[in-house]
Amino acid sequence: MRLFLYECKKIICSKINFLVLIIFCLISVWTFNVNVKNDAPSIIQLNYYDQGQLMSKKDVLKEIALAKQQWTGAMDESWWERLQQAFIESEMRSNEKLFDVEKMNQLYGPGWNLDYALNRQDYTMATDSEAKEGKKQLILRERSLPSTKEDIAKDVAWDIYMNYAEIVLKNKPWNSEDGTYGVMYSGLSGEETPSPVYSSTKLSKVEILMLKEKMNSIDTFYYGDTKSWGSLLSTLGVSGILLMIWVLLISTDVVNKERKNQMLEIQRTCVNGKSRLIISKMGAVLVSSIIGFIVMIGGVSLYALLTGGIGDASVSVIEGIFMVSIFNFGQAYFIGVMCILLGALTTAMIGCLVSTFIKSTYRSLALTVIVMYIVPTLFNVFGNIKNLIPVNFMSISNVSVRNFTTMFLGKPYYLYQLLPMIWIPICILIVVIVRFKYNSKSYPIV
Repeated sequence: MRLFLYECKKIICSKINFLVLIIFCLISVWTFNVNVKNDAPSIIQLNYYDQGQLMSKKDVLKEIALAKQQWTGAMDESWWERLQQAFIESEMRSNEKLFDVEKMNQLYGPGWNLDYALNRQDYTMATDSEAKEGKKQLILRERSLPSTKEDIAKDVAWDIYMNYAEIVLKNKPWNSEDGTYGVMYSGLSGEETPSPVYSSTKLSKVEILMLKEKMNSIDTFYYGDTKSWGSLLSTLGVSGILLMIWVLLISTDVVNKERKNQMLEIQRTCVNGKSRLIISKMGAVLVSSIIGFIVMIGGVSLYALLTGGIGDASVSVIEGIFMVSIFNFGQAYFIGVMCILLGALTTAMIGCLVSTFIKSTYRSLALTVIVMYIVPTLFNVFGNIKNLIPVNFMSISNVSVRNFTTMFLGKPYYLYQLLPMIWIPICILIVVIVRFKYNSKSYPIV
């Protein structure tokens, strides 16, 4: 036990290791704050007035939170009917602010507003020739009416309808045959490309069917104020990679450091210098990796909780108009952090293995990064197998937000179920290999 604690102390109390860990934690917190700012509700960009006075962003956010509370709960039939009515009212209010109500009433009667909200195709703001084709002409105000405090609740209902409820209750894009739903425009070429329901248009048929079955097995969807959940999940995608880098730094010199200090041969001649020493070193790396995980992932999660709350975890994860997740925020977070932990421990064992066989710390670190992380990522080698590499599954968007499945030996698997079955036995095998090599009489060094 003393040997193990001594090895832990050497890693954790190292000034470089501690400094890098703190820097990575600060980067994670900074990333979270940036994500919160970027993920702010779109309606926060609008100006709202209360009795003629411009409302502050803080006051607007409070009103948004209050408006969301009335929609919290199961999205059953009565909830959907209530939201549809609120959506129509929001559309009608927007029409009042945009169009000349007095002139429109004179032309088409007071019922035009509701009719336009329900049948937009019957109206036009184009030329007289189009109006003669049977379409009604829309007349704009000279100056649009400002949005008031009372409009916030209507705008919230509109946003819930368009960006969440309509997707999961009406469109159900996951039921598309090929895993795509309509088209989107490429940001690079400007050309139309398939809009993926999940993360890729290259999913196999069996994977699409598996995901479709999973989504259709959800009896009831929920709505609630998710607050900072989306920002936190995005941040953990970055934090997982930073943790992987830190674990590589502490693991790839676990043996090299003793070799550099010319202590390796002396230690191997001691009573506890072989099996017990190398097992203590590997155990210390694993424990240090767990500590790093708690500090970095737990730290940014706690920061998110204390600074703004992370909201309702029962809401399904939706990205954009079409992209959906088979998990809600709570499930996505738990699965994601468990995969980050598994990736940290896996990376620790890989680093120990390389450190045992390669003399230079820098060479072992560079080789590990290039072979295990850079090559598969840049050149897409090994096909679906790259989903099983830590650099991919330690970014939780590749496990519980966007990517969910992979093909392995001709069969589809959920990544979060397959990863432990593969990497836990591999890690055990690595321990056996390292112990055997370290204890061998001839200990070749590359």
